[in-house]
Amino acid sequence: MEISFSKAGKWLAAAGAFALLTSLGCVDVAIAQTASQPAAGASQANGQAAQPQKNYKDRAEYDLYSKITQTQDPKARLDLLNQWQDKYPQSDFADDRLKYFINTLAQLAPNDPPSRQQLIQKCQDMLKKDPKYFLANYYIALWGPAVGGAAPPPDLLTQVDSAAHAVLDGVEDTFSASKKPATVSDTQWGTLKNQAMALAHNALAWEAASKKDTAAAENEYKASLTANPDQGTVSAAYGKLLIDDKKYPEGLFEYARAAQYGGPGPAVAPDARAKLLDYFNKAYKDFHGSADGGDQILAQAKTSALPPADLNITGAADVANAEAAKLNDRMNSDPAFKLWYTIKTNLTGDQGDSFFNSSVKDAEIPGGAEGVKTFSGTVISIDPPDHPTKVVLGIEDPAKPDATLEFSQPLPTEALDKIKVGQKVDFSGVADSYTKDPYMLTFKDPTIPGVQTTAPPRRGRRKK
Repeated sequence: MEISFSKAGKWLAAAGAFALLTSLGCVDVAIAQTASQPAAGASQANGQAAQPQKNYKDRAEYDLYSKITQTQDPKARLDLLNQWQDKYPQSDFADDRLKYFINTLAQLAPNDPPSRQQLIQKCQDMLKKDPKYFLANYYIALWGPAVGGAAPPPDLLTQVDSAAHAVLDGVEDTFSASKKPATVSDTQWGTLKNQAMALAHNALAWEAASKKDTAAAENEYKASLTANPDQGTVSAAYGKLLIDDKKYPEGLFEYARAAQYGGPGPAVAPDARAKLLDYFNKAYKDFHGSADGGDQILAQAKTSALPPADLNITGAADVANAEAAKLNDRMNSDPAFKLWYTIKTNLTGDQGDSFFNSSVKDAEIPGGAEGVKTFSGTVISIDPPDHPTKVVLGIEDPAKPDATLEFSQPLPTEALDKIKVGQKVDFSGVADSYTKDPYMLTFKDPTIPGVQTTAPPRRGRRKK
């Protein structure tokens, strides 16, 4: 079954915009360490012993560096860093300056798209010096997809791939217990680790999707949500990928998740979530054939980022096939129902009136046709309750009326011992009228085995 889910994608952010974190706890640690390193050079400026491997070119470089360390506004700090780079390109503190560039551009990147490309370049410069520098790999994995968008250049794909794998390779060491800051709890440290892992998998999913490797992208999204379930935007992107791959049950589940997740992690905007929920409800009904079961999917998705292993949303075609098989089995095992269903099929068809007038009206039904002497149905209503003249039955479905038994005289009180709501009743009689939609076949003064009625003598012709 072909179903269009394209509209849902319009409410999502670009596939690569996975700004899940604007900083890691380890950022502050790394910068604090960086800021402490130039102290040796500062001592030299005061005439004290200094580390010989690092020296300021002159007092002006020291003053510029000091101003950078005291500047809180990242835009102003970036301007100072550029001045330092221009005036002292060969500084002994080039590595420290590069770390400050990375940190400063990372602060600007969430709200200043042009700074993202600069950040990636500075991170690449750092990785030439130290390929395992975690923050450089982290920021490339974070912002590379946003910079690359839907048509990234091959070199950026390579950079993101390398950075994402480096994050995954280095995450255990970076977030080891021995490196946890005293101000960060064990739970927070573990959460940061999982967020970093999820980020790397998101970057790899973007890379795979860019290369049209749908299977790999799906695996990476799943790994991301396993590491960090609190990512509504990722659930939305994953859901779209699954739907595009015609994996409708899993895709619908992810849309249900994205439509309901509001935080604390990255979530689809509230107005877009409302549209996603409307879209889920419509798409679920289109796929399944009805809204039945949709509430259960929403309830599961509200508390889980990934569908259960036994997720089962049956497509409408499969539902129809199953219902048809069930109907055939019933007709094969129940000749009376087979005859009833055959009559209904003819009456509800295009030639229903003609069939009724020629074969059903005033005929005694079933009248022994196909060896069937009575029909059987479940009592749905009795009117009036004490001395009924009308009994409504459900033959095909015990809860859906499709046969009415009308009596010229009220049924005797003792008949109510056998004719009760919810109870099965056998009958035969003369067909009097019918309606096509909703389907109803009415019998006049029918016979109910074991029940004494005041029916007039039977005058109907037998059904052949």
